[in-house]
Amino acid sequence: LGMPNYMFGVAFAAMSLTNFLLCPFWGSVGDSIGRVKTIGITTFGYALGQVFFLFSSNIPMLIFARMFAGAFSGGYLVSFMAYVADISEENVCSRNMTYYAALTMAGTSCGYLVGGVLGDISVYVSIIGQILVLISTGLLFLLLMKDGENYQKQTVNLREAANPFASFLRAGKLITPAMAVFLVMVFASCFSTTAYDNSFNYYIRDQFGFPTSYNGLIYAASGIMGLIVNFTLNNWLVRRTDCRKSIIPVLACAGVLMLSASLIRAIAPFIAVNLIFYVFNSMYLPIQQVLMVKNSGASNGVFSGVFTSSRSMGMIAGSLSAGVFYELSPTLPFIVGGSVFLLAAAAGAVNLRQYRNR
Repeated sequence: LGMPNYMFGVAFAAMSLTNFLLCPFWGSVGDSIGRVKTIGITTFGYALGQVFFLFSSNIPMLIFARMFAGAFSGGYLVSFMAYVADISEENVCSRNMTYYAALTMAGTSCGYLVGGVLGDISVYVSIIGQILVLISTGLLFLLLMKDGENYQKQTVNLREAANPFASFLRAGKLITPAMAVFLVMVFASCFSTTAYDNSFNYYIRDQFGFPTSYNGLIYAASGIMGLIVNFTLNNWLVRRTDCRKSIIPVLACAGVLMLSASLIRAIAPFIAVNLIFYVFNSMYLPIQQVLMVKNSGASNGVFSGVFTSSRSMGMIAGSLSAGVFYELSPTLPFIVGGSVFLLAAAAGAVNLRQYRNR
């Protein structure tokens, strides 16, 4: 569309902003009307947002489309996570969260691969494909699924819940200092991942001249590696170790590898380091989701909303930073993201001490 470089960050930040504001609301909606209905509503809403995106031809239209899509996209993410918690007994919830995260990653990798190949034909074809998948997924969920046995309907004032700040205040009353530090770690790690993802996609096309199908192939390869690691090593970590302790070296390794990528100019070593980075990048989210469920108790919807909002805040800051820093230097987003990953590891160490002292 001939827009400035920084728009890749601004567009994603616009989507993440409304995602952030409405995630607690969708968590409350799920508690009130059920996860399945909420997934159906938000999936269709996201599909409509992508229709607007498809026809965007200037900056104001594009930002509106991204904000509209973000208002709904967080809803099904919140509901998916709460749904898994609702259908899982306590002794298998950690394992199921790991599987959920691994399958999400596999689906994301497949989406990158298919979208990249379709993008070589036309970027519009890839967006149309996404819209069709969203609509069919929403229909299948409404027709085939039902709320879990552990789901407990709660009476929620949806008018009050529609106020994002009221939702945060209501959830804030349940957040302990240790949970607050945990959410800082969630924010920082998502900031780094988002800054990296946005920059990497643009970097390999801008600096190396790769077609969109190469983006898809690289993400597919990293997704397969991440899937294997999540079903093996990560599954063992969440079942056999203290997750609060295990997540610290995972975040630290991701930070070191991301910083290393900023120093490499040759294509082959750059791709190799990135593939290793994605292994560690894929490991931290399942562990964080397990810790979120352990802290949430019966309020799966509320805490899923707060957790997803923290990630959305990281997406906003990470995408905006990536766009601005890329204008200054193409490698700067990698340097900043790697440093923030190390800060996330430090927050994890503080969080571990908090829970041990408690």
